Amino acid sequence: MKEYIVYRHGWDEVNQNPALGLPEKMAVYRVQADSPEEACRLAAQRVPLSAGQRLSAELAALVDAKEHDLNRRVEALPPERMGLPGGGNPPGTP
Repeated sequence: MKEYIVYRHGWDEVNQNPALGLPEKMAVYRVQADSPEEACRLAAQRVPLSAGQRLSAELAALVDAKEHDLNRRVEALPPERMGLPGGGNPPGTP
């Protein structure tokens, strides 16, 4: 079994309201399943769907890796790594 992230697609004023800033595709469930189809079937038992909404599933490992990449932070190099004499700050910075 693999772990899947299940997404609900489609806006609805009750459960996925765009006026509240909710996306058209929203992660709604994380589940262990043998296939994306099974993950959607399991989620459908717990996740409310309105007319015009549907579910899809993606492998959690792939989604988690993508999120990890998106959350990487830019960090400044220490002054000595920036090639500044004496390790001081760049000109014009305190």
